[in-house]
Amino acid sequence: MNRLLSIFYPRKCPYCSKPLKHDMTECLVCRAEFPKVPRIEALPTGEICVAPFTYMGAVRRAICDYKFNGKKFNGYSLSEAVLSSIKDVYYKDMGFEIITCVPMSKDRKNERGFNQSEFIAKYVAEQLGKPFENLLCRDSGAAVQHEMTYKERISNNDDSFHIVSSDKVRGKKLLLIDDIMTTGTTLSRCSTILRESGAERVFCASVAISKEYGI
Repeated sequence: MNRLLSIFYPRKCPYCSKPLKHDMTECLVCRAEFPKVPRIEALPTGEICVAPFTYMGAVRRAICDYKFNGKKFNGYSLSEAVLSSIKDVYYKDMGFEIITCVPMSKDRKNERGFNQSEFIAKYVAEQLGKPFENLLCRDSGAAVQHEMTYKERISNNDDSFHIVSSDKVRGKKLLLIDDIMTTGTTLSRCSTILRESGAERVFCASVAISKEYGI
């Protein structure tokens, strides 16, 4: 059935829009152009974030189509790239016990239809054989990050994130996943809440990191 559907409704490469074979998530040409080494950046709070991409060009278009234009299929390629970066960088510390994600408010999730970071985190959890948990929640009416400028994001003191249950966090090593790290403030805020709630350690990963980060 999947092969038949691919004939009439061919999947397209998230990065160049060329038709794909039914079992591919990106074309071979674009895959060959993926960065060979993950990007690693320090957060303001001391944790590091690993990502396969810099947020620019074809990767930026693929992520925007995934988040805003209903192209959920792009999430499989992006998730696999994140998974590869996690394995490359955290291979000695793969002892994290729970995988979680940056939360989305209920109204934003209803508007968009899904939490793109949760989709990626669940994929990574399944591939690594680790449990996924929504450990954080976010208030409705919170400021929308992608509508802010880079400077506004840096100065934004977002207090809309909250722990769901300290009991699930206490003494655990966690992997926290987001889609894009622009200034590091969101991941920093979430990782701080997790640590203050008793997490032993928080590892971070994202699909892409802003090209301005660290400049």
